[in-house]
Parts: sequence; structure tokens; C-alpha cells
Amino acid sequence: MAGFRKEDFEPHIATAFEVAPVDMAPVTVELVEVSATSSAMLEGFSLVFKGSPASVFRHNTHTVRHPVMGEMALFLGPIHTGHTDAVYYQAVFSAPRER
Repeated sequence: MAGFRKEDFEPHIATAFEVAPVDMAPVTVELVEVSATSSAMLEGFSLVFKGSPASVFRHNTHTVRHPVMGEMALFLGPIHTGHTDAVYYQAVFSAPRER
């Protein structure tokens, strides 16, 4: 899971992250949800970000910056949520459970 834990992101809910998509100007998104996605075989979590519909970027590994967490590379892209107020993006982290 690239060394990240759900607990690393939880304090930063409702804060801004800057995404630097390839061939686009940076896009500011807000972290709106951090959820556990663990199962019997996998351990993981997901992040959901909310961004402006004016600057939509595609699924890819993007450079993401946060004033406290610093710079990281995250694979994220738009998801369907049923909400029409913004564009939502998700990053998913998973790894086999330790046995």
C-alpha cells in the first residue's frame, strides 16, 4: 500500500490537495472521505476527493501535493457517485493480509 495507512489521511478530511495531471494545469480537490475496504484476504482503504467540474482529469498516476503530507504519486480517477455538485475521484489502496 505504498507505505500509506488510512490513519495518515483521516486528519486531512476537508482539506485541499493539489493534483498535477499530465498535460493540464494543477487541479485542487478536497478530501471528503476515507473508508476501510478490507476483506478476509485483503487489507485496504479508499480515498474520495471532490473537485470542480470545470477541470476534470482522467484515471492515471498523478502527482498529488498536500501542505502537511507533502508530495506523493497516487493512481486516481473520476468515479460515479450520483452527485451532480462536483466531480468525485477515488484512490484505492490494498495489499494481502499478513498471515
